[in-house]
Amino acid sequence: METITLTYKRPPDRVNHFQQELLYVDEAVIVTSQRVKPSSPIVQNGETVLGDNFAAIWFVFTGLWYDVGKVYNLDNEWTGYYCDVMKPVERGVDVAGKPSYFEITDLFLDLWINPDGTYEIQDEDEFEEAIQNGAIDAELERKAREVLDTLIAKVEEGHLESLLQEVFDRAQLPDLRDYVEKLP
Repeated sequence: METITLTYKRPPDRVNHFQQELLYVDEAVIVTSQRVKPSSPIVQNGETVLGDNFAAIWFVFTGLWYDVGKVYNLDNEWTGYYCDVMKPVERGVDVAGKPSYFEITDLFLDLWINPDGTYEIQDEDEFEEAIQNGAIDAELERKAREVLDTLIAKVEEGHLESLLQEVFDRAQLPDLRDYVEKLP
């Protein structure tokens, strides 16, 4: 399997690099996978839905201010979607023109979406702290809140799932549950 480097930035100055499995790429989307190490687990109704070594299949859309991670637990059961509000992805290619890296700048606000369509906003406290310490300016604050509202509307209208299905159809991705069983 081919890998690609994700450069993850978080204002004001945090930068991390992650190697991810590249599942699919076209001009509209990059699809990758990885085992995650969240800073803290997400628990819904007493059950951990995002924790250490859970699998995530990431859909990073060109031009959109968010990404979507389809998350699977250690038993390879789908637990929900994790969406990062972020600046639009920047992409890079090597000398042969093949995708070699992509870069995202996280804007703190996140959305957890349960399989039943209910959702919970994540990291609002970190977002407010970033505003107060000047890591997020007024224009970026407005845009991040607007993106979160748009994302919530997509979830409530059922459009997020159809956006992902379009990628599945176009990319002819394998059954993801079977795929995550094989992730190291």
